Amino acid sequence: MIFFSGFTNYMMLSSISVSIVQMVGQPTIVPIPACKRVKGGTTTKEINRTQTTHRVYDWTESQKSDILGGYFWGYLMTIILGGVLSERIGPWHVLLWSSLLAAISTALVPLFADLGYVAVTCARVVVGMCGGVAYPAINTLMASWAPPQEKGKFVAASLGNTFGMVVTFAVVGAVTHATGWPWGFYVLAMIMVTYCLFFGFIVSDEPEKSRCTSQEERDFILESQEGHLNRKKKKFPPFLKIFSSKPFLTLTFCQFGSLWGLYQTVTYLPSFLSNTIGLELDTASSLAGLPYLARGICCFIFGIVGDWMRKKKIMSVTNIRKFFIIFSHFIPAVCCFLIPAAGCSAAGIVILVMIMQGSNGSVAVSNLINPQDLAPNFAGTVFGIMQTFATFAGAIVPKVTSAFLDYYDREYIASTIAFAIAGGVYVICGLAFVLFGSGETQPWNEIPD
Repeated sequence: MIFFSGFTNYMMLSSISVSIVQMVGQPTIVPIPACKRVKGGTTTKEINRTQTTHRVYDWTESQKSDILGGYFWGYLMTIILGGVLSERIGPWHVLLWSSLLAAISTALVPLFADLGYVAVTCARVVVGMCGGVAYPAINTLMASWAPPQEKGKFVAASLGNTFGMVVTFAVVGAVTHATGWPWGFYVLAMIMVTYCLFFGFIVSDEPEKSRCTSQEERDFILESQEGHLNRKKKKFPPFLKIFSSKPFLTLTFCQFGSLWGLYQTVTYLPSFLSNTIGLELDTASSLAGLPYLARGICCFIFGIVGDWMRKKKIMSVTNIRKFFIIFSHFIPAVCCFLIPAAGCSAAGIVILVMIMQGSNGSVAVSNLINPQDLAPNFAGTVFGIMQTFATFAGAIVPKVTSAFLDYYDREYIASTIAFAIAGGVYVICGLAFVLFGSGETQPWNEIPD
């Protein structure tokens, strides 16, 4: 269920990236995709728009970027709260009720769209607020259930979010093409409600409370966690010590770089393939999902390898985390820098982004698992604070990319500059973790008797 928690929440995040292409009305005189232009020829063309029974809207690039960024602003508002709440009242309540609210808000987007882009942005902010409390709760749930030597696989399972993006790009692209954009939101809302029904019955906060776990498995989990996790009533998180911790600050900066690259592809890859390369929307949406399929598969492989390295004590926990930064940050940076070399080849671009996101799947054993290393007693809070600051990348990326698109009139160079910036951010943030990161449990994790 950790897998499906990440899966469904990322469906809520990424759905708008596909739907907004059909939600926004296009004039009959439109730019020719950069890769379809003839040298010395016109840059626009006149097309006949097929009539649709669903309304479309005249939103500017800036307004669209507000809608795309709405999720991330909502996410920022609640993610620290999500960590504290999940440690105090339990992750079951936090995940269940936030997921239901996200489903309702998503289903209402078609109604809010008639009220204007501000209403849609507000709906996306609410969905983001639900996602904000959900992800720290997932970390708290992992801290309660995962044996220390198997946490890599648990964190990899939480990256079911990447499969959520794959399904979203494919399903929403096909549904909106066949039946109109409102049904893209309705279908995802129904999937989320179905998840909530299963989650509410199967999941519990701790092994001791589970109805679906054998006594043997329960005893194994509890024994393996002795000395790592204090199951007594948690004290209020030591915020001052957390914010003054060099390993924590380094981790946050490292996660910022990882999310910058991720959000660059989540929010703009479908439109890049459609509006710049010139693919049809349903084709672009399906291809845009392939990098996340690669990421989802690779994160499980990296998780297994990382856990094996820890069990065999091939190197210290700190060095394991730093070693995998090569894959989570440095290789993706190289792929970003190589985007211009792919030219107008959709296959070349998709392959590069597949390598980029597949390699980034090693976050399962580098920066994403690090809150569990630093403070298992406060893993939800540490993750929440880390994500709060790192997620500013999600609010910045749409603005930066739309600024280049406007300035260069959707020329190919605009997207290559945006990816080059992402590559630079990857390098700087990854290097910081290699120099200053840690995989050791911090003194402020201890809870006095």
